[in-house]
Formats: sequence, C-alpha cells, structure tokens
Amino acid sequence: MDFSTIDRSLLSLTRRHPPLPPDVLQLSQSLLDLLSSSSSNNNNVDSPPSVVTTQPEYISGIQRLLSLGSERWEPLAVGLCLAAHCIEYHVSSLLRHTDDEKHGGGVYAEGPRIPQVNPSSSTPPATHATTTPPRSMDGLSSESPIFDLLHSLPPTIHANIEHPEPRVRSLVARTVGAYASITTGLAVHILHGEGRGWGDDVKTRIGQLQPKRREVHDAILKSLKVHFEWKRPGVEVEWNERERGDATTIDDDNQIAGDGTAEPPRISKASDGALDDTTGWRALETNLHALAAYIDGCCVTPVVVVDDDNDEDHTRETYTGSYLSEQLHLLTTTTTTTTDNWFLAGLHYCSVTHVNRHVRAASSAVLGVIVTSCKQCRAYDLLLDSPFRNVVKESLYANLADNWSQVRMSGSVLCRTFVEALLMIYRRREEEKNHGIPKEEEEDLTEFELAVGDMVPMLLPRMCLNRFYLAQGVKLYSQDTWKIVFGGKQEPPQQEGHGGEGEEEGGLHSSETTRGGGGMGAVARNAAPLCRYYSKMCDADNHAVREAACQGVAELAQKLGKHPLYAEYLSPYVTMLLQALLMCFHDESWPVRDEACLACGTFCLAYAEECAPELPTLYERWTEQLTDQIWSVREDAAVALGDAITAYGPEMMEKVLALIRKKLPAARDQPAMSREEYKRLQNDASAHTGTQLYSCGSLAPKLRKGGAGRIGCSSCALDRPKAPWEASDGCVYLIRELCIRFADKDNTAREDVVIGDAVLLPIMTELSDVCRLSHYPQSDDLRTTLWRQLPPIARALGKRRFKGMYLDLFIELLSKNIDDRFNCASQLSIHAAGQCAEELANLIGHGIFRGRMAEVGGADAFDRVMAERKREHMTLQAAGGFVGATQFSPFGPPMAGVVR
Repeated sequence: MDFSTIDRSLLSLTRRHPPLPPDVLQLSQSLLDLLSSSSSNNNNVDSPPSVVTTQPEYISGIQRLLSLGSERWEPLAVGLCLAAHCIEYHVSSLLRHTDDEKHGGGVYAEGPRIPQVNPSSSTPPATHATTTPPRSMDGLSSESPIFDLLHSLPPTIHANIEHPEPRVRSLVARTVGAYASITTGLAVHILHGEGRGWGDDVKTRIGQLQPKRREVHDAILKSLKVHFEWKRPGVEVEWNERERGDATTIDDDNQIAGDGTAEPPRISKASDGALDDTTGWRALETNLHALAAYIDGCCVTPVVVVDDDNDEDHTRETYTGSYLSEQLHLLTTTTTTTTDNWFLAGLHYCSVTHVNRHVRAASSAVLGVIVTSCKQCRAYDLLLDSPFRNVVKESLYANLADNWSQVRMSGSVLCRTFVEALLMIYRRREEEKNHGIPKEEEEDLTEFELAVGDMVPMLLPRMCLNRFYLAQGVKLYSQDTWKIVFGGKQEPPQQEGHGGEGEEEGGLHSSETTRGGGGMGAVARNAAPLCRYYSKMCDADNHAVREAACQGVAELAQKLGKHPLYAEYLSPYVTMLLQALLMCFHDESWPVRDEACLACGTFCLAYAEECAPELPTLYERWTEQLTDQIWSVREDAAVALGDAITAYGPEMMEKVLALIRKKLPAARDQPAMSREEYKRLQNDASAHTGTQLYSCGSLAPKLRKGGAGRIGCSSCALDRPKAPWEASDGCVYLIRELCIRFADKDNTAREDVVIGDAVLLPIMTELSDVCRLSHYPQSDDLRTTLWRQLPPIARALGKRRFKGMYLDLFIELLSKNIDDRFNCASQLSIHAAGQCAEELANLIGHGIFRGRMAEVGGADAFDRVMAERKREHMTLQAAGGFVGATQFSPFGPPMAGVVR
C-alpha cells in the first residue's frame, strides 16, 4: 500500500491480492474519476482540489470507504488517508487567519529522516504538507459536507485506535492530529471574529464538535492508561497467579477473569505475539503518536479575561483551545514525584526504560509537543520546576545516549525544543527584570548555562558527543542545534580549498562578542562532567558511540588545548582522557582505532608535558597502527607520528627515521604469489566455506571492544594476520608527513627538526626500489598509494628540489604503470598513476615533464593520459560539476580540503 498521495492510495486498492470486493473497487474508481475531473484546473492531485473537498460525493465516498473496512483493513486505511488529507487541506485555510506561533511545530514521527532546519524557527516542519489552501472559508454553512465527515470520524477513531494493523493505527494517529487542528481552529476562528459570514447554525455545529474532540482524546488516554498499567505484558502475571493458587482463570481473549478486573494480555495483538526490541509493541506506540498529533493540533489563542468586577487593572490571559487549558491536571502532581500521576509515570517509563525503541521514540515526541504547548501558553513553571521537568530531564538523559539511532534522533529533537523553550523563558524574564541588561556577575556564563541550570552537566556532554555520532541525521541535527544555542562561528571568507565553513560552524568556538565565550567557554567550564562522560563512552558497547567519543576527545585537545584562556581547564583531565584513548587502541572496530590514534597525536601537540609519561606506550601503539590492515588507519598513524615529532622534537624524529628504515623494505618479505593464484584463492569456495561471516557495512549496535588487529564488522573471533607489504605502505604515508612538515627549513613545524637531502634521498631511493617489486599481487596497491602521495611530497619539497633530485627515481616506474601494455597493473593503480602524472606536470611544467617521460619512452602514454584527463574535465563541467569539488554528495556532511 502506498499512502504518499491520495491518488496512489486509491490505486493501491486495485493491486491488492486477494482482490478486494467489487464495491470497494468501484468506489475507488469513482473517487479517482472525481479527482481527475477536477484536475483540469489543478495539475497537482497529490492533495484534493478545493472543488472536490466541497462536493458531497467526495465526502460520502470517504465515509463509505471507512464503513467498508470491517472485513479488510485496506479500505479503512485509504479512507483514513483521504479524510486526513481533506481535513488538513481545510486547516490550511484557517492557518491563513491565525498566527503561526499559535500552532505546533509538527510531530517528529517518521524515523531517521533529518528534520529540516528553518533559519527563523528551529522546530521541525509539519509532517504532512498541504497544497494551496482554499480561497476562503467565509462561505461555510451548516450543510457543508465537511461537517458530516467531522461528525462521523470519532466513532471510527474509537473503534480502530487499537486496530491490529499498524498502518491503520498510524493513519488513525494522523487523523487525530488533523481532527484536533480543524476543531480547535474553527473555535479560535470564531473567537477572533473572522467568521463574520457564518450564521448561528454554523457556530452551533462547531460547538458540537468540541465534545467529540474531547471524546477522541479521552479514548486515547483510556487506551494509554491501560498500556501504561500493563507496562510489559508477559507470562509472569499468569505464572504468579498460578503460583498463588488464585481462582482466576484465563479466558479466550487472554484476559484474567474471575474478579471482574482487567489484567494484561499474554501477547501483543499488533505484533502477533512478538514483544521484542524492533517490531511494533501493541498499540502503545501509535497511541503515543496519536496523542502527540492531538496536542500539536490544538490551536492556541490568547484571550484577555477581566477579573474583579470588570476592573481593567486586574486582567489575565487564558489560552483557549490549548491542550494545557483543558488537561493541565495530567501534568501536575500533589507531590514532587510522578508516582501519584499515572500519565507522567507512564511517560517516564515509556521514554526511559521501555524495551521497545519505537515506544521510546514516540514518548519523546509526546514530551516534545507538551514542551511546545507549555512554551506557547507561557506555562513556564512546568518547564522550570515541576515533576514534568524531571520526566523531560530523565528522558533526555536516556534518549540522547540511547543505543538506537532512531531514539537518539527523537531525543535530539526533544533536546532542541526544550532548550529553546528554556532560553526563551530566560530572555523574557531578563528583559522584564533588567530591561535587557545582563547582571555583572553573570557575564562569564552563557545564556545556555543560565537558562538550563542544574541540567548543564547532564545535557552539555550529550549534546557535544552527538555532533560526531555516526548516524548522519543525529550528527547534522545536533550540529545545527549547537549553532542555534551558541551561535555559528563568524569568520572572513576562506580561500578555496582551505578550511570549511560547514566543518567549523557546528564545532566548538569562542567569540569575544558572545556572552560567556560561546560554546567553547561553556565546555571549558564544564570540563569535568564532559571528560568523565567522554571517558565512559570510550568504553561503551556501541562502536559508533566509541568512535564519536574519540572524535570528541580529539576536538577538546584541538580547540581547548590550544586556546590561551581555556587550556588550563582541560589540563587536569588529560591523563584520564589519554587512558581512555589508549584503551580504544585495542578496539575491534577499526574506525575507533583510527580516531583514537589521531586523538592521541592531537593531545601530544596540545599537552606535550602531560602526555610525556605515556609516550613509550603511545609510540608502540602508533607503530602497530602504522602496519594495520586498514589503509586509513595506517595513514592516520603516520599523521599521529608527525604530531609526536612536532611535539617532542629531534629525539622523536630519530626514532621515526629508524622506524622507516626498518619497516620500508618489509615488502621484500612478502610471499611470492602470482595473480592467477591470488584470484583462485579468492574464488575458491572451499576456502570460504564454514568460516566466519563478515558484514562490512553493518552498523550493529554491539561490537566487541577488545581484539586489536581484527577486521570484522561483527562480533567475530577470527584474525587476519598483517601482511609485510602493509608496513611498507604505512611508511609511504609517514614519508609524506615528514616531507610536508619538516622538509622546508623556512617553513618547518619545528626549527630544530629539518629533514635534509642527505637523510631523505636514501629513503626515497629505497621507496622507489620497493615499489618496483611485483612478485605479489598487492604490489599494485602499494604503487597506488605511492602515486597518490607523491604529488603532495613534490609540492612540499618544491619544484626545483624535487625535479633535480627525486623525479628521476620515479619517472620510469610511473611511465611503465601508465602504459601497461601487457595488462599487468590494476585499474586503480593506472588511474592513480595518470592523476599523479597530471599533478606533477602542473607543478614542474608540461613541457619539462613530457621531456622527462620521453627519455624513458613514456611520451605517448603521457599524451594519452592527458587527453583522457581533459575529456574527464569536460564531462564534469558538462554535467554541472567541477574539478576539485569539495561536496561529494548533497546528502552527506560538508567536505572541506584538509591541510595537514
């Protein structure tokens, strides 16, 4: 079934197997004919045209579909879909007459999709968009078909709120939101005096809808209360009853009978008995979504009420139509806890401890719309000091660190909503008390710290870590939240290829114009809870969390460690963070090892003295990573060793040079193997039968933390030994780092560390000799690495120096790799060699480079490569791209050129 548009949902009825009854199919075709007949003046049939929504035939067709859903759920689902579309279309007309701030911001209930960020408002957009609204509802009459639909919907909602089909329950939830929007919207319309063309009979019918709306809400609450009291249905209730020897029996409907009281069923109706962590959990999830949609749909409008015998000096504002004006008792308790309030206690249980991830996410959605309603109705006490605030606090504590990305995403949406509400309350109260002038004693704190108060030590670390979380939705949304709360980094435009705006705006930054030092100041002042949280997350069961924690630790060293004001705040916790990173060096997940390796190098740069006691251990770990099976781990180990040389000077440089001299020739020890043997080994079924299965694209929530050297993406127990050629490959990256950082005496990272030609030339000679080896099939991979790293090495050495002393070492091998007359090289190495030739020609000069290629017989191959590269550039330009583009995908994070 396709419920994306009404025409597709109607067409879906014709494709069902077994086929639906003829009357359902005929009704579906007649509704499609109505839509197509009115589409001559409206090319978009994704939402019903205004002509159709006012036709009695269309409304009666919807009602007929709803009544035909007793035997099959498909007509009922399509009827609910059409009803929701129709009501939402009419609601869009009311929105033109009502301030947008009086409506909810939408319910985030569509899984891992990234909520859009509105520059003027940070709330997620409404889930279901509508097309252009009707021109006016001033001509609304008591005989309008929409009233018939609105009066007939509550019984349908009551009957199907616990329907066994989850798609029906989801559409019921959507319909509930639309129903609440239009009924409260019509009432507010009258209060604003905008329905001047409406007669008393219209107002009477609108008034009759309000009790029906409350009945819908009561039905949802009744179902929720039963589910909250059941918590987790299971066999333990039946077992306990039998153990006690009670006279109760189990009837056919799985209800405990005997004393007349309802007890939990034994299985989940909606899940065919399944009560796990992934599938739907009875109707609890969709009931929560229905409640969230209802609260979000309630239109809010302030009405001034004069108290004390019409004394205008004693007035107050009430918010007619708001959820809080009718159901405030659900959010208040007689004590400071939630135990005497079933609603708050149920939300707390579902959002914090419930086993099902969908239920936890839906509970966060309910909390979010209640926070929005409190913000709109100025019920500030509920957000500042109440049991409801405690429920939100504990929900954020659990959901922002949940193992499931879906729940973490819903927690991030709730976090933004709650923090923005607290910031708004703080700013308004400051304006009232101090006329917009902050107190002197509060100048050193950010508005976030002052507004959030005692929740800062809990909330700030989770907000920081989620900016690095593996799931793109959580990461990008959290970065946007950080910018909204602390402001984006304001810098002059950077040169092309250097730095990136998207990379910095969501990161830590300080600004003299930002109160309290911005996000960096807040992090520095809360370094203790932040570092404790990062250290704990480095040992989490979720490999994505461990990876994010390592990135967060590296950011602390990079930003705070080099800041003149805030470096001392982090200094007491360097040892603790370093120990957490050292533990991650043994992680089974290679991205965790990769990030830990980089983070340790960054810490050595920022806190060389504090890291010195652990330097022998760090050096041992870096050298292990330099020979890792994953190429990116080898590269980042080389970067970390370069950082260590920058931090510790000549002594570390001598150790690294000795390491290169030892490891670079390792490829000579690679066992000989022909390409044919290697292919036979890869395609040999017996060699792969009965062995451990790997899922390299898996984002499994649990990945073992121990086991350095293992390469699986699951909880594997096998270990692929390191190959000798991989040590040589790691040395290529290390040579690049030495050249970039220390080859130029006028631009070296340390004045006392410069690598001269007397040291570098023998190393480069050995490198060229090792890359000429071809007795093993992975030699092409080693040459591919060489061709990719040679251009930055050449640029670091300079045109004259590279051309005079080093070009001849590689020109013959490069020409042979490009030509490949005998089809011996891999396509990756051929392409990398061609790209290398182009970049070196651009550096040295095309004429000079072509002459050098001609000396070794590679002029024709060079001309062919340059022609191919020219065609590639033209193809990219014709397709709208450009060479050197920094954005790989519009769906991914910004990619910026990185200068090591």
